[in-house]
Amino acid sequence: MSDMPERDEAYAFLDDYARAAAARVDAPTECSIIVRETSVLRYAASSAPAAGTCDRVEVATGEGPCVLAIEQLRGELVPDTRSEERWPAWREAATRNGFLSSAALPAMVDDTVTLALNLYSPDVDPWDGAVLVTMDGYAQEIAEAVRARGPHREP
Repeated sequence: MSDMPERDEAYAFLDDYARAAAARVDAPTECSIIVRETSVLRYAASSAPAAGTCDRVEVATGEGPCVLAIEQLRGELVPDTRSEERWPAWREAATRNGFLSSAALPAMVDDTVTLALNLYSPDVDPWDGAVLVTMDGYAQEIAEAVRARGPHREP
């Protein structure tokens, strides 16, 4: 994609959270974070460049599992990216970067700001329910961190 959005540097502190999230999972996993302020999507952080690339595609196209998780305020699991048909640009980016599965876990920061913690793995369907529940709890911790020290822009 030629018009790939850059990272919103106001959220650079979330890189530590993305790396910590990836370290909490036993299966090979990279993590990233997208933030939506009102209706504006922002690529915020990642534990590895490849995960960030996938999120930047979602921000550029306005669609993908992370965007859907934020919109619906419920987790979105993609057990095998190769068979996912809803988001072709995202699927192409995910598979090109070696990711065969993904999970997006949303969390509300406040009335206008929502985020998604995104998990990417080179393995097919690597996370069990306990891992996803744990990571959902961590997404809530990240939302609290954004609430405490993140930028609060006026819409």
